[in-house]
Amino acid sequence: MDCRYFIPGPVWVRPEILAEMTRPMVGHRSGEFRQVMARIFPDLKVLFRTKQNAFVASCSGTGLLEAAILNCVPRSVLVTTCGAFSERWFHIANRLGLEVDRLDHEWGQAVDPVKLANHLAGRHHRYDAVTITHNETSTGVLNDLETLARVVREHSDETLVLVDAVSSLASAPLEFDAWGLDVCVASSQKGIGVPPGAAVFAVSDRAMARSESEKYKGMYFDFIEFRRHFEESCNVPYTPAVPIYYALAAQLEHIVRGEGLEARWARHRAMRDSVLAGTAEHADPLGPPGHESPSVTTLVPKHGRTPRSVVDAMKARGFTLSGGYGRIKDDTFRIGHMGDLTTADVETMLAALREVFAEPPAK
Repeated sequence: MDCRYFIPGPVWVRPEILAEMTRPMVGHRSGEFRQVMARIFPDLKVLFRTKQNAFVASCSGTGLLEAAILNCVPRSVLVTTCGAFSERWFHIANRLGLEVDRLDHEWGQAVDPVKLANHLAGRHHRYDAVTITHNETSTGVLNDLETLARVVREHSDETLVLVDAVSSLASAPLEFDAWGLDVCVASSQKGIGVPPGAAVFAVSDRAMARSESEKYKGMYFDFIEFRRHFEESCNVPYTPAVPIYYALAAQLEHIVRGEGLEARWARHRAMRDSVLAGTAEHADPLGPPGHESPSVTTLVPKHGRTPRSVVDAMKARGFTLSGGYGRIKDDTFRIGHMGDLTTADVETMLAALREVFAEPPAK
């Protein structure tokens, strides 16, 4: 199918996955629904590359960012920032009244492992957790999560690693167990390729132990309740968005046993490389070499062209790109290339974009 929708989420969804959402409604405590969950849970473990705990909740990714803080941070947290969405961790922790430190990087730069190591070494006491945003959706920067997590682990085995993988899961390599992560959060409407309405998360045994000792974490996002309902009934604690779970079960099956996770990662790299090559003459990627996101490219147009003029001209040709976000909104535009888009889709879009670039910029 000819796809003309290239924003960094919600993504285009395959018709057969949309059709899953039209299945008859069932009770979420019924045997029929438990069969759906029995498909989802093991495939989530494959997706996260974990043998520990993996769950799904009816909320946005932001809800689970807050859940990670509530369950795992009794007192202090270090937030690493390099864009709008990595800063969201700070706003959540700050509103919860916690001790929050920031390790800031310029928007468009990647989080520096040496800077992180030096910051942790200079602390007189350990943090309860460090937050890392794997893929910064506002800037198109993929952070070196493996190295950053190793830095935290080397500093203290008691400091938990909390990860926003909202726009990287199923798009970029992520190894929950091998990299020593503790909570990892993603949304259904990005790399997974399902409509909005569900968020998935992996939780280490170490983070579960922290949650068990945390008294004031609310009820809806209590990790212990998610584990209990999984163990007792292969289900979720509270009423789920049933149609989204139908779609999620089918899409996870496609990712795990259809396309294959490694092949999916490779396809996303190929789409990214096509976008970078196809725009190089007329726009510069915001991020540094070696950290280009496989799921979204943030571009600064050249030759006097404005980001808004590019987005508008593509819209007139039937293609939806995304404007910039946050404080770089007026300086950048973004091309989303995640989910079930193909390299052929990307090449069709780039052909139209070359037409736009061939026209003289508006004065």
